[in-house]
Amino acid sequence: MIRCVALLATTSGLLSSLAAAAPQPPPAGPAAEIAAAEEAGAQFLFDYDFEDALRTYRELSERFPEHPGGPYNLATATWTRLAQRSNAVRGPSLRNDRFFSQDGRPEPTAEEETAFRTHLDEAYRRAEALLERDPDHLEALYHLGAAEALEAGWAVVVDRAWFRATRLIRRGVGHHRRLQELDPGFRDAYVVPGTYVYSIARLPRALRMIAFVFGMRGDLEGGLRAIRLTADEGRRARWGSLWTYELLMQREGREDEALAAIRRLRGRFPKNPDFALDEITVLTALGEFETTRELGEEAIERREAGFGNYHLMLPGLAEAGLGEALLFAERWEEAEAVLSRGLAAEPSPEVRANLLFRRANARDGAGRRPDALRDYGEVIRIDADDVLKDWANALRQAPWPDAAPVGSHPARE
Repeated sequence: MIRCVALLATTSGLLSSLAAAAPQPPPAGPAAEIAAAEEAGAQFLFDYDFEDALRTYRELSERFPEHPGGPYNLATATWTRLAQRSNAVRGPSLRNDRFFSQDGRPEPTAEEETAFRTHLDEAYRRAEALLERDPDHLEALYHLGAAEALEAGWAVVVDRAWFRATRLIRRGVGHHRRLQELDPGFRDAYVVPGTYVYSIARLPRALRMIAFVFGMRGDLEGGLRAIRLTADEGRRARWGSLWTYELLMQREGREDEALAAIRRLRGRFPKNPDFALDEITVLTALGEFETTRELGEEAIERREAGFGNYHLMLPGLAEAGLGEALLFAERWEEAEAVLSRGLAAEPSPEVRANLLFRRANARDGAGRRPDALRDYGEVIRIDADDVLKDWANALRQAPWPDAAPVGSHPARE
């Protein structure tokens, strides 16, 4: 059950927030003004223009002091900035639960912690006040359930408070299912329940049986269809749902669908470096190593030139992506050089472990076994990623790529 909660809550900051251009008829009056502010804020937020997003949402909150959208999106912006710093919103972090095998976690500042709690509490207060006047208030039900999902994300990723997150997620799902009953056309209300039933379906069989006893039903394909419905037809949660869908397609090994989704996101939000890094990951899994190399070099060039918000990439991540493309193309010396540059950038322990592991692979491929063994030993010593540690232990017995553990080479998935 923890794995189910972890997956759902990690993506909750993406899946239950952020406005987008609506394929549905646009709202009128004050609702139109709110929708326009949400859309402008979403463009800033997904482009990682965090200060502009916060300014837009503060203005929304002040302009409409009874509506929960302003404080809710302020909490979302705070969460998204923190999650971006922690590498929690990229495909490799969710593939095979890798994020939860890593020791690192985001460290909010005192100001961020206070801001998140303050904004979220205000969003709850406003939504609950509206529901006291009208128990079927659609906007209030949406924001109440979205806020609960968002708080669950913080509880898992920051606090590692699994059971509190479980309670929050179930409440959020309940509010959005109630909203679906009241208005089946409220497409933003499908992604949280969809991710919930998908996550239950992904539990091991024994845990699925326990969940069934407690009335929790899984539906893998039905869950994915619900997420995609919001991604295609939602308004507030459209882009966040598309990002969630892309991440889950990576998790499912459906790389063609992941690639189509990430390219839509890159086209809409060109300043966001994580979309470029995710495209590199997907193309690597597809074996498109030359295209991956070109994208990796472009990402590094954009970072060095100050393009968009590429300066926000975690140190060493771009080199890790480019290095893997060169590695899998068996360009051993070039891969080693790029990965060594990434290591020189003083990356986080988790990124450092990945760079060292891949450099060891390159050295193994080049026949430099003693050098590879030193890098594998350092991966084990750092102990920042349980999966990489297990792979490194295995490869101390026999060299990569012939002895590549499952998951460590795209040809051996």
